[in-house]
Amino acid sequence: MVFTFYFVLSWMMMGLFIFNRQENRGSRKELLFLVLLTCLINTHTYLGLFETFKWMKTTTTPKLYLAFLLFRSVFSPLFVSYLIMYINNSTLIKQFLLLLLYCLIILGIDKVNLSSELYTFKKWNHIFTVIYYLLYLFFAMYAFNWFKGLQEQEVKCKDDVGRT
Repeated sequence: MVFTFYFVLSWMMMGLFIFNRQENRGSRKELLFLVLLTCLINTHTYLGLFETFKWMKTTTTPKLYLAFLLFRSVFSPLFVSYLIMYINNSTLIKQFLLLLLYCLIILGIDKVNLSSELYTFKKWNHIFTVIYYLLYLFFAMYAFNWFKGLQEQEVKCKDDVGRT
């Protein structure tokens, strides 16, 4: 059941991400950078921190582990990437509301993961999960804005070939 849940959510996030691209909220380079960065950060955090310090134990059931992989490697990076694109094009009040909604969604998803036994916590709790995902979001937003700044500088200067 949880595998189907994350499969549908991942497809939905992919559709939202494609729709976001059609609304011209970001270039292909920006979207690709954002998705790859969030996937890289999330995967290595789970492998580096949670596996090393034994803060969380993932399931050994194959179907549940596939659901966990969909959550970690597809849904979560697409969700954070879409949210960053949406936050960058919003007003300050809307940004605050989106952050609040993000925290509530993360808590809900975490409760679904715990109740379906995708993983169990050891020396970890829901507050740490929200803090982790907020730090993850802020770091990815900072890196995305840095990347956008690189592209703007690149466009403004002329090189020897004469491209602008």
